[in-house]
Amino acid sequence: MDWISLRDYLLSGKPVLLFDSMEREAETDMVFYAGSIDYKKISMLRREAGGLICYVSGRRFREALGLEFLNEALMRHPSYGKLVSRRPRYGDPPAFNIWVNHVDTYTGINDMDRATTIKNLHEVAVNIYKGFDVEARDKFYGEFYAPGHVPVLTSRGLAQRRGHTELAVALALITGLTPSMVIAEMLAEGSSLSRGEAYRYARSRGYIMIDGYEVAAEAEKRGFLND
Repeated sequence: MDWISLRDYLLSGKPVLLFDSMEREAETDMVFYAGSIDYKKISMLRREAGGLICYVSGRRFREALGLEFLNEALMRHPSYGKLVSRRPRYGDPPAFNIWVNHVDTYTGINDMDRATTIKNLHEVAVNIYKGFDVEARDKFYGEFYAPGHVPVLTSRGLAQRRGHTELAVALALITGLTPSMVIAEMLAEGSSLSRGEAYRYARSRGYIMIDGYEVAAEAEKRGFLND
């Protein structure tokens, strides 16, 4: 993989199709760089991917904002704790932190509203990864409200979890981009899109498709397994 060219590809606003592995979910996510998001790309994710549209960032994003994983927060609740003690069949703990809307949105759910929320989350991430944590916290806690319509997920690190959140963050780091991505599962009617169907879709549209093992191998080589 030419990772430098992939950086330019993502910056141009094109999606990467990212397959995790046959041993995990065996699913493909459509992935955009959040810095290139607009309402047309949110519409594309909704229509052509079809799964939950999520904003993802890395460990530093979570730590700088004082976020925690939602399952850990709910575990302390006397009733909700019974629900979050169970895990999905593939076994990994979830990567969800919080669901938010930006204050400039109306309901928060339409394509323009979700693009507005994500673009502002991207600005928070850029501040954090430049070392401006105070400015990032001021913006996040001053301009967002919860619950909202954009789920925020952060990486547990590929050393602990090999989900699409971790793979997307690693992909950003490998290509030298701010860990600030937008992902959605690609669905077929009644099920997830198969690997072969995702490959054919990518080839027909000229999009890049990457296997998670390739991202994980490069992340290990570069020391990004805990980000």
